[in-house]
Amino acid sequence: MAKFFSKLNILLLTIILGIAISFQIKNLNPKYKYVPLKVIYDYKKVIQKEKAEINNLRPLIESYKEKIQAYETAKDKDGDITSLLKNEISQFKTISGFTDVQGPGIILIIDDGSRKLYEGEDPNNIIVHNIDILNIINDLKVAGAEAISINGQRVLSNSEIDCNGPTIKINGQLFAQPFIVKAIGEPKHLEAAIKAPGTYGNLLKEVGLFIEVNTSINIRIPKYSEDLTFDFLQVKEGD
Repeated sequence: MAKFFSKLNILLLTIILGIAISFQIKNLNPKYKYVPLKVIYDYKKVIQKEKAEINNLRPLIESYKEKIQAYETAKDKDGDITSLLKNEISQFKTISGFTDVQGPGIILIIDDGSRKLYEGEDPNNIIVHNIDILNIINDLKVAGAEAISINGQRVLSNSEIDCNGPTIKINGQLFAQPFIVKAIGEPKHLEAAIKAPGTYGNLLKEVGLFIEVNTSINIRIPKYSEDLTFDFLQVKEGD
């Protein structure tokens, strides 16, 4: 019986050794390479990103197909696509902020606080600063504002909002308090972006600044009226 178990152990060890050797040979085969889990995960993320980009491009492709079809239809009908180009230019001017616009939205008034300072408190706590205006504008953009103005100055992506003593410079123009911000968009969403608990606007009001927001069914926002100058931007020609 002892010899039987001894032979059985030898057989099992032989089988295990054979399996181990086969795995080792398999690893040495250039056809089989070990790929770390992190590499697999990274490839998976890249594939998911590429799929997302493809899905994002599909609506754009369909949009261009529709535009090409509109050009071909206009050319076959009138032999002229000038009206379509004029409409596109008008749309681009509206989107970029070079057209007067109107629509529903909010009117926001921001002013320095009038409460008494606490003993040893910094007076800047109840004074409106450019960072306050910037944070308010960002919150409105996140809430879906389609057009914004500050004291009649249209806010574009390159608009400057800088502190200049007791005033704030907007698009190169100096303005003193109060600051009147107009925004076109879904009125309730824009109002919530200012008044909801935890928002920057609500925080300013709790600190002591004057914050008043009102919704309106029709707000007029003027076009950007300043000259655009570029010091470094150049149009790329060719491929």
